[in-house]
Amino acid sequence: MPYARPLLDAVRLFETLGVGYTLIGGLASMVYGRSRFTEDVDFMVASDFEERVAAHPDVMRGFRFDPTHTRRLYHDSGIPVDVWHDEHADEIVARSRQIDIAAHPVNISEPHDLIAMKLRAGRPRDENDISEILVGGERILDATIQSRVTPEQFQQFTRIKSRVGLDRR
Repeated sequence: MPYARPLLDAVRLFETLGVGYTLIGGLASMVYGRSRFTEDVDFMVASDFEERVAAHPDVMRGFRFDPTHTRRLYHDSGIPVDVWHDEHADEIVARSRQIDIAAHPVNISEPHDLIAMKLRAGRPRDENDISEILVGGERILDATIQSRVTPEQFQQFTRIKSRVGLDRR
């Protein structure tokens, strides 16, 4: 997995700095659905991330990241690591689960949160990821999704569900 080194370096950076994090994006979607191409590694981070990394550029360098960037971490592997945080970040991080990647525990977004983030983004590739997560075997509860998105985003979720034939179960 070409993403393992930058992913694990980011996880170790977050752990060293005591920053809450969770894996999101294409790599998280692969865990719950099926593999697809992705160009980067995405994390949701707790609201104190930027102040912590800004205070410790030496730690960033120690994990092979350019300390002059904090929204997109530039790893010496050439694979970028995007860090996101918004008004939902701390809740999403708190609900994350752990999986093992290369024998290291990694926090990953709970699937309802991942779907909600992808509905908020609203890109075609996110709709495809949602479809794959829905058929991937995780139990997805409509009420949980509905509580985490706007009514319009929930309507989009029900359309995606219908397209993959899950509205007939």
